Amino acid sequence: METTIQENTTPPAKASSNLPPSNLPHEVPVFRGEWDEEGVYVYQAYNDAIADWALEHQTFGGPAWKPSRMTWIKPSFAWMLYRSGYGKKPGQERVLKIKLSHEAIAHLLSHCKLVNTNKDLKQTIESKGNNTTGRVQWDPERDLFQSEKKEPRKMLRTRAIQIGLSGTLSEWYVGHIGSIEEVTDLAHTVRAAHALKKADRTAVAMESI
Repeated sequence: METTIQENTTPPAKASSNLPPSNLPHEVPVFRGEWDEEGVYVYQAYNDAIADWALEHQTFGGPAWKPSRMTWIKPSFAWMLYRSGYGKKPGQERVLKIKLSHEAIAHLLSHCKLVNTNKDLKQTIESKGNNTTGRVQWDPERDLFQSEKKEPRKMLRTRAIQIGLSGTLSEWYVGHIGSIEEVTDLAHTVRAAHALKKADRTAVAMESI
């Protein structure tokens, strides 16, 4: 599957969320995320022990960190909110925003294999001995601005990239992190906004205009 990454052709602001051109066909996977001239932001959610250590040392490690486990990084904040239950699921109470250089994210993607989320096909691929240390899968994107059934709304016509790292590739990722900041409070704020009734959300939006 061919992946399209939109190139920034204008001077970037401090941070930008860049959407693909509207004339791209919906079936073309597009890397969507927040980025600037220095790098790209991805998200992960962990427990207190891992998050506290990561924020102090600006990388991952410490007694609670398990380097042998596959770790998934997500450029989509909305998808991270869905996966972590807005930072409320056990073991995912702390939502972290990690910055990687453009070269680092390119290196990680170049060492990943596409994983089809179709269960039967996925089993067939794995049975053939795919031993790559990196995986990429495309899941339905989640809507940052709307919710349904107490979670970010599923966007069926848009896909979000998930990047899984294990072994030496996970170690390389940990060694090339630019910065880590916490966005748990923001996750909780979005959760509260999503919990509002539609009429209340409209009133809040009108007040901000």
